Amino acid sequence: MKPHRECPLCIVSVRLNEVASANLSNEDALEASRLVLETSARAFREEDELTRIASRIFMTVSSKYPQVVEYYRVAKRRSIDAAKAQLPAIQSVLRGLEGFDLFKMAVKVSIAGNLLDMGVASHKPPSNLQIASIMGMRFSIDNTHELYSMLKSGGLRLLWLFDNAGEAIFDTVLINVIRGMGNKVTGVAKAEPGFQNDLTVGDAEYAGLRNQLDDLVDTGYSGSSIHLDKVSGEFLSRLKESDLIVAKGMAHFEYLSEVNLGKPIAFLLVPKCDPVARVLRAERGTLIAMLRLS
Repeated sequence: MKPHRECPLCIVSVRLNEVASANLSNEDALEASRLVLETSARAFREEDELTRIASRIFMTVSSKYPQVVEYYRVAKRRSIDAAKAQLPAIQSVLRGLEGFDLFKMAVKVSIAGNLLDMGVASHKPPSNLQIASIMGMRFSIDNTHELYSMLKSGGLRLLWLFDNAGEAIFDTVLINVIRGMGNKVTGVAKAEPGFQNDLTVGDAEYAGLRNQLDDLVDTGYSGSSIHLDKVSGEFLSRLKESDLIVAKGMAHFEYLSEVNLGKPIAFLLVPKCDPVARVLRAERGTLIAMLRLS
């Protein structure tokens, strides 16, 4: 996705906020802030795709100031723990549902987890997601029937592109339903040290996600999406072998909506900014379950 007029302010604001929130001395915080501004100016001149711009700025700053990575590590563990505390209430609502009704409610839970995104300046992630709030959310794009029809016979190999760490806990609700239909799900996390509050393999191990998946891999790269010229050969092999990609969150949509992988992609997200909402022709804060067949 190309940058929109709002994107520089959003990205720079998020980067400056994480510098201010990290455990840096005043002098280091000022120097890190200068690095954010200088790197941002170069990235917006030299890159033409939004997720590459965001990745370049974050990776430049976090590689020099590991305190930023530590800030997110603590935030991610807190988010994982909070999400786990919500699971019993969610599971009680799902109990008794079956078939498409169970599937659609699990999709809603998974997408609602995308609200835990810390990377949008105009969006404040909730401290926890109550089941009543999740049930009250509505779809702007709803391809759940088509996705269910594809999955219900089983036998598919899914590559699940995780997004935020806390969100991944809500994803397990849908992953369990999909695996229960006889499909295999390989979870994909970012390589260490990760991107913002996105899930890394270390976070996945902390969350106990390996037990919820048929396999768990990383991209070999810590950028915001699966930039095909940056990810590992092992990941590309997994991508080639898969039958369906599930892409969680805005960054994966921003990148993959303009990339032809030659296979179906299910985009599951909440648009939390005007540029993404405009591209989707959807309303901010609503649920998006969009199946692109090729």
